[in-house]
Amino acid sequence: MISTMVENRDLIIVGCGPGGMTAGLYAARMGLQAVILETGICGGRMINAWQIENYPGFENISGGNLSMKMKAQAEHAGAEIREMITVEKLQLSENTKIAITSEGTEWHAPAIILAMGACDAELGVPGETEYHGRGISYCATCDGPLFRGKTVVIVGGGNTAAMDALFLTNIVEKVYLVHRRDELRAEQAYADRLISTPNVEILWDTILLEVIGKDVVSGAKLRNKKTGREWVQEADGVFIAVGCQPNSTFCEPAGIQLDKSGNILVDANQQTNIPGVYAVGDITGEPRQIVRACGDAVKAVTHWLTVRPPK
Repeated sequence: MISTMVENRDLIIVGCGPGGMTAGLYAARMGLQAVILETGICGGRMINAWQIENYPGFENISGGNLSMKMKAQAEHAGAEIREMITVEKLQLSENTKIAITSEGTEWHAPAIILAMGACDAELGVPGETEYHGRGISYCATCDGPLFRGKTVVIVGGGNTAAMDALFLTNIVEKVYLVHRRDELRAEQAYADRLISTPNVEILWDTILLEVIGKDVVSGAKLRNKKTGREWVQEADGVFIAVGCQPNSTFCEPAGIQLDKSGNILVDANQQTNIPGVYAVGDITGEPRQIVRACGDAVKAVTHWLTVRPPK
């Protein structure tokens, strides 16, 4: 019979993106013995950003460099970071929160912060992976300024695509919005603004077949579903805005309430429907931004310190 290894801490943090690392930093500085469990390496979606220009204090920094700085700061404060550790199941009682990992270790603590983030929905077309970070982007607010005065293609038709397009119209010279239907799924207010914006052209009934380029993106191969016409639209960047999937698969079985999109529902203190269980950053929905994740983490840690029972 194989015995289960049990590790006890004051706080468990699942996920080592900007929210998780900030939670670890603040928890350690406030005297909590906190562990951060990360299924891969630290950084989350941030690590794939080739340039970040909207994080205070850094005029321009790569996602990888910012991640390394955050990790070093959290560890220097005393946070324990365990990479390549996958949490597969949660057991959440009133007094003890348990995170069970793939190798069978049980991590016990009176509180847990969920910071697993979200993954960008991909189209799976040729060139999408090859040019990721070299003209392919999944975040207009992150990478839009890098295409100032240029031409971009946005793929999508929901609120995310519409908001991305409206944001980019103030930065780029021309936006081509590629949508596979003959009307947008976005809210009418967004749709009306897009249609009336001079430097936006909506390509209805159109799908992305391939991202074209040499070293960097130079265009998008498109096809009109109704006419069958195929052509290459020249562009300096292609933004994929077809959705984002929160990494919350093991949350609902543990009793944590989610919205219809799979985002974890939280209150003003980032607490879920279960006392002592918090969620921060991308896993709670829009806006999915680094600074927002960091702020969420501060709220979660400070709230737990005010309500935790005495030892």
